[in-house]
Amino acid sequence: MKKALLFAALIFSGLLPFSSFANPVHDTVAMGPGYGNDVFYSLSGGVVKSEPRNNWDIAFYTNRWSAGIMINDGAGHMLYTYPNGDTSSWNNIDSTGISEWINLYNSDTIWEDGAFNRNSLGHPDYGWGVYNMINHDVVGDSLYIVKLANGSLKKLWIKRKNSITNTFHFKYANLNGSQEVNETLNVTPYQSNRMFIYYSLVNQAIVDREPDIASWDLLWSRYAAIVYELSGNASYYIVVGVTNNLEVEASKHHPVGPDFDNWYANPFETHKTPIGHNWKEFNMTQFQWLITDSLTYFVKNRQGDIYKLQFDYFSGSGAGKTGLVKKLLSLVSVNEQPSTSAFSVFPNPANSLVNIELPENENNAEIRIFDQAGRLVLSETTTTKAQNYQVNLENLRNGLYIIEVKNGNATNRQKLIVKH
Repeated sequence: MKKALLFAALIFSGLLPFSSFANPVHDTVAMGPGYGNDVFYSLSGGVVKSEPRNNWDIAFYTNRWSAGIMINDGAGHMLYTYPNGDTSSWNNIDSTGISEWINLYNSDTIWEDGAFNRNSLGHPDYGWGVYNMINHDVVGDSLYIVKLANGSLKKLWIKRKNSITNTFHFKYANLNGSQEVNETLNVTPYQSNRMFIYYSLVNQAIVDREPDIASWDLLWSRYAAIVYELSGNASYYIVVGVTNNLEVEASKHHPVGPDFDNWYANPFETHKTPIGHNWKEFNMTQFQWLITDSLTYFVKNRQGDIYKLQFDYFSGSGAGKTGLVKKLLSLVSVNEQPSTSAFSVFPNPANSLVNIELPENENNAEIRIFDQAGRLVLSETTTTKAQNYQVNLENLRNGLYIIEVKNGNATNRQKLIVKH
């Protein structure tokens, strides 16, 4: 017992890293044969949802003031801007010379920069259309041909986005004009809890395929990425990799040892693919996928918790399985480095009472305690000017907690072990 208490005391005094307190978790993400599914993954909870990759064709970024539109390039679809006329050519569009046209891909670093935006000249030109500063609409000025993975061709005109109502208006048809569909897509129901809303040109229907945006951190998927050939030339290829949700950050560390836990060594990156696809490589001699040696990622999830992430195997297209090891290093974005302005907590571990020593005499400081899942379990406000404040812990279970003290614009946090 004395050894356990001493170990905990060393952790919170800064003599031992908090990472020593967490155990690694082995997990598997399975995309299925041929990488047929997208898998949405939570670092805290595991697989959130597995969704067929080929059930959509185009997708619309849900932010009211965004003009971002994607093509499903990971499923093998291709997108071309029609080069032989403007929108007045809708009835005469054809595919003559399409083999010489440039195939448009989604950005592999910016979610909002979809294939339909790749011809953008910058505000107010967003590629597929131009922003109207009077009514805030984006008005389509380009025609497109979509070549589906099965080889069939569709002509497509994104006619307008009404930004005020967050509504897209578009139409599409076979090249000969048959099966023309005029669609109005209201994005408003999805703008608060989805990154994209998807659409199937084949089924003429909206596809709501993402889980709630707050429920996942990483997405295993097929997507187009810039790959450098041996000659040094860059080209787009369809790869299998890991993309980040919005507000999820990651950093890469290589080469490092298996016990490396210092996430401060490199800054976190906030773009779409700080993890990406380069953590594996196909070995032609052994004819199998190999994981890059001495590679570690650190990921800060949407809640601010920091995880260490390492890959241990990749099965390839047969089952589409990725083996990984994750380890929780920090809860609720608590900085492991000591802060000169932070309050003091004692005793720690605590039994029924804990003393909080504030940096100066102050009242109306908010004191809140969170459990490991980030749930608020206790909240109090100081009512007298006192440097020491005592909190009753009798109703809290044994375990690890975060104490947060907020006064004005300043917020500080400390870890606390409760052990009755």
